[in-house]
Order: sequence, then structure tokens, then C-alpha cells
Amino acid sequence: MTRKELNLAIFEGTADKVLWQPRLETWIHHHRANGTLPDRYKDKDYFGIYDALGASIRYAASAGIQRYEEPADVERSSEQRGKYHITKVRTPSGEIETVHQDIWEEGKLKNRRIVDFPVKTPQGLKVITDLVDRQQFKANQEVFQKAADAVGHRAEPTMFLTSSGFTELIKNHCGLLHTYYLFYDHPKAVDEYMEACYRRDDRMIDAAMELPCRIFNLGDHATNEFTPPPILKRYLIPRWQHISDRLHEHDRFVHTHWDGNSVLMLPYLQETRLDGVEALTPEPMGDMTLEQIKDAVKDNMVVLDLIRAIDFLPNFPMDEMLDFTKRVIDIFAPKLI
Repeated sequence: MTRKELNLAIFEGTADKVLWQPRLETWIHHHRANGTLPDRYKDKDYFGIYDALGASIRYAASAGIQRYEEPADVERSSEQRGKYHITKVRTPSGEIETVHQDIWEEGKLKNRRIVDFPVKTPQGLKVITDLVDRQQFKANQEVFQKAADAVGHRAEPTMFLTSSGFTELIKNHCGLLHTYYLFYDHPKAVDEYMEACYRRDDRMIDAAMELPCRIFNLGDHATNEFTPPPILKRYLIPRWQHISDRLHEHDRFVHTHWDGNSVLMLPYLQETRLDGVEALTPEPMGDMTLEQIKDAVKDNMVVLDLIRAIDFLPNFPMDEMLDFTKRVIDIFAPKLI
């Protein structure tokens, strides 16, 4: 059985083993850019490193859905003010401005972090609602097939769909504090924005259904802090149920991405109708035990990841990491990637 066949079999419930599918992109790109790849990998390309490790690849074939705006009436501009990068967006509803701080290291721009979010008022919500309403999608079979062929036997292609409109408010538009101010002070404006996000979900799924991709991911970044049970029940669970039902009608699979502390959300996992959940983080990094996670996913949901990042730190004993990994496999196999 190839890694591609095993990848799909785990979701289909016919597998008898687990799949090693680490996400090494950041590690590979960092060390290649800095000339610090270990000698045994220096002459290997991206796929060659995965093959040397006997590893599968999760998102290398997330391609084939093209995005565009219609109507094309959005104006964008940017400028640099010292260490700050400012972007402006204007729609028929008004203008918003995002301030990023540039993070430099050894003369190289490493990152841009939002230090002033653009949306703090209902008027700002109308601007990003305009943006969501203009997001359109179309399938490109050639682009998808080229990416899938490159991955080949290593994995069944997994494609990103959109994350939740609510977590996008927190991550990109308002930050945590102002998202909740707007939610409590202006619920109607938030609901109008969320309805636009639901319509966008359906447009994207319409395009995705034209591609022969079987596995999809929702990069929701749900956490206790971002999406506690009241938000989960109001916005995320109905969305997950709707998307799952649509994809299941076409024999597709879908999983979500939860980050960090998630113990308050675990009791609701079975209601989602999702096929799996990615990045649940056990103690001591997260706030969940393996037993609590197993009780939530039961035997019908795929769990992706579970090995904690701290286990790979140089000071962490190798035998303890291996023992923890064996526990994960014993508890969750074969519904485990």
C-alpha cells in the first residue's frame, strides 16, 4: 500500500496502520535558505527529504481553486512608514487601514505582524463584508492535476477551504478584543458579515466539487479562547455541519484545525459531523489529556498530529518522546495521521 492509498484508507475507515505525515515545510525552507540543512539532506529536493524520512505530505497538492474578485471595484494601496507597513483597502462602504510591524533578523525581513487591526466599528465590518461578498472561485483542473502528480504516491491531495468567518475576524480583521466588543455591541453587523462568509463557503465548495480532490481542511484555528461553547454553537457547529453534509454527498472528507487549548470544545466534536480534527495538542502544551481526546473523537473520527512540538526540542529525552508516540498509536490507531 502506498502512502497515498493509506492516507485515503484512514479516512475511509479501511486502514490497519497509521500514517507518518509531518509538516516540514517551515523547517526545510528555513534551513535551505540559511544553508543549514543536515548533510544527508543537502542534495535532496523538497520531495526527496520526505522520501528519505518515509513520510507523507499533507498540503503540497492544495492547488486548483483560483480566487478572484467580482465586481472588481476594490481599491488597495500600501506604504512604508519606518518599521511599519501600512495597507489600505477601499470598498463602496468605506476604507480600512491595517498596520503591520516589520520583523527583521540579520538584515532579512522575517515577518510582518499586525499591530493595529483595521476593523473596530460596524462601518469597518461593512467594508470586510464587501470584500467577502466579492470573493469568487473557479476550479482549474490543470493546476490541481499538476500538483497532485508531483505529490504522486506520497499522499492523497488535501486542499484548504476557508476558515471560519468568526476566527478570521480575530486573526485578520479585529483581533480578539475588538471581535468580542463588536459581537456584544453590534450583533446584527456581525451576523451580516457571517452570513456573507457562509455564502462564500458555498461558492468555494461549488468550485472544489469540480476537482477530483477527496480530502479537505478548514483552517479554523478554533480554541477555547477564540471560540468558546456559546460561539461554537452559534457560528461554527452549524457551519461545520453544513459543509460536512455538502462534501459527504459527493463522497469527500473534511477536517478542521483546532489550536492549543481546546478542552472546552471537545464535548461538541461529535455534533460537527466532520470526519476528523487536526492539531489537537495534549498536555502540557495544550489543556487536554490523550484520554479526553479519545473520549471526544471515539472510533469514528480521524485525528491528525497529536505529537507535541516540545517533544522534538533538543533537551527533551528521546525515550520519553518515543514512549509518548507509542501511547498515541496504541490509543488512536488506525484512525490516526
